[in-house]
Amino acid sequence: MVERRIRRSHVRDEALLMFLDSQREALGSRGLSVATSDGRVLASVGAKSKPGSPVGTWQLSAGGMDLVVTSHGGRLSHDLGTGVKRILGA
Repeated sequence: MVERRIRRSHVRDEALLMFLDSQREALGSRGLSVATSDGRVLASVGAKSKPGSPVGTWQLSAGGMDLVVTSHGGRLSHDLGTGVKRILGA
């Protein structure tokens, strides 16, 4: 199997930041964040949305936590959700 990830980390918080940054670039989003459903931010990259800008959100569960993934720019992808689950479920 060919390893697609060039930058990687075995430290969960660092891996999540690196993954979000790569997804932000791939999606063309201003910023991405992952937070618990009670509002505790686990990771955030890029810029916040400007007033009136589209924001996309997903709710998902990983690692025994209910999470909200937010895209400041409105775009989300299946790969984003799968990656967050993979990293936080480990």
